[in-house]
Amino acid sequence: MNQGAKVVSESIIGSDFRTVIVGGKSYTVYPPTIHKMSGAISHLSNVQDAESLREVLLSLGNSEAYSKALSWLINGDESLSEELSKGTLDEVVDALDESLSMIDSKVFLKAVSLARNVSLLAAKPRL
Repeated sequence: MNQGAKVVSESIIGSDFRTVIVGGKSYTVYPPTIHKMSGAISHLSNVQDAESLREVLLSLGNSEAYSKALSWLINGDESLSEELSKGTLDEVVDALDESLSMIDSKVFLKAVSLARNVSLLAAKPRL
């Protein structure tokens, strides 16, 4: 079976997920929908360029943003962010890295860059 057919079949039967552990509790993360990615990206739009996705995530240095972004990827909202913030920074970043590994990192980084550019357009007054 080719890789495309495998991805589609796993998605249909619901076997494409990752389990992440934060603060001693396990969470199941399914491939992010556009809604979940948009929510997560809104908290990660200040990341800087780096060599790897993990370095990009660490460049933000804001554990509250990481917890909110991870909550979006797990639950589709910020309802788990307080609970996730009880985990260590490494746990949360590793969980984000694992969650985002289900999509092409180039797609994610482009989306973050676009979100940052849109926010700059909205925030800068025209002269």
